Amino acid sequence: MKNIFRLFLITVFLIGYSSCDEVDELTEVDFNTTINESVLVTVPDGNIQGQIYDVNILNSDTEEYVDLLEDVDITSFTYRLVDFNGDNQGTIVGSFLWIESIGADGQVLVNHDMVVSEEVNAGTVFEVTDVSYLNAIASQLKSGQDVYFGLGGTATCDPEMTFTIEITIELAVTADAL
Repeated sequence: MKNIFRLFLITVFLIGYSSCDEVDELTEVDFNTTINESVLVTVPDGNIQGQIYDVNILNSDTEEYVDLLEDVDITSFTYRLVDFNGDNQGTIVGSFLWIESIGADGQVLVNHDMVVSEEVNAGTVFEVTDVSYLNAIASQLKSGQDVYFGLGGTATCDPEMTFTIEITIELAVTADAL
């Protein structure tokens, strides 16, 4: 009789536990959203360190769930350069960087050795593919932190170059609706 009672209690416990998981899943909302940021960049001749841009997860899709985010995954991270002005032969040898926190060294997301006007005219789309960096960036976005990106390296140009970096980060988000 004791064994039957124990078996009954274990069964009740397992049913109750799985029901809680099912109820929790019913209160979750899954959706996709896109972060679009455009940043005007001015590049003088010489060192281009210190060009930092911030991005956050707040948009019309996420604003009501920002404190309820359970999971954020980056499904695509691309950027391109547009609206070029300046030295048509101007070059950048350097990197597009993720900066974990202000004052920290940047992590290289994409290396560049380019004539900027050629990349703009070609409509080149640069893609960030390093999964460990994408996961770390997604974690920062999930926690509500601003994420910092920048350019580093050396530019050769006369006169200075200006262009816009258009960043597109596509996200798959799970939030708890209750």
